Amino acid sequence: MRRRTLLAALALSPVAGCIAPGDDTTTNGPAPSTATATPAEQSTALATGTSQDSPTPTVTPAPDDPILFVVDNDTDSEQTVTLTITRDETTVLDETATLAADESVEYDPMIGTTGAYTITVAVAGGPSRTIERTIGRFALSSGSNHFVDITADEIRIYWEE
Repeated sequence: MRRRTLLAALALSPVAGCIAPGDDTTTNGPAPSTATATPAEQSTALATGTSQDSPTPTVTPAPDDPILFVVDNDTDSEQTVTLTITRDETTVLDETATLAADESVEYDPMIGTTGAYTITVAVAGGPSRTIERTIGRFALSSGSNHFVDITADEIRIYWEE
C-alpha cells in the first residue's frame, strides 16, 4: 500500500524539466524525446549541425525605419568619401559623395536580408576603413542607423538599433 501512495505522490509532483501550465512550449529545435537514453546512445545530430544547413529566415524590413547609413564630414575641409557595402561578394551600395566641412549625406541601401555585410569607407587622398557587420533579424525588422564619421585623424563606424 505504501508503494502505491508513493507512486501516486510522485505522479502528482512536479519534476524538473517537465512543462507546467503556462509554460511557453514553442521551441526552435525538435521536440524533446520522452525516451531515456544512455550517454552512448544519445544523438549528436544537434551538436554537429550548423546554421548554414538551414535557409536564411525571412524577415520583413521595417518600412518606416529602414537600415540607414549616414556619412558625416567632421573635418574643416571638403572631403570626397566612397561608401561601399557588400554581402557575399554582391555590392549592395556603392556611392561617392563630395561633402563640404560639417556636411553629411544619408543612404538607404534597401537591406532586406540578414547576414554578414562588409562596409568599406574610403576618403579620396586619405584613409580608408573596412569592417564586417552582421545585420540580424532585430535590426532588419526594427531598422537601425549606421554612422560614418570622417575626422582629421580617423574614420569611425558605429550604429544604434
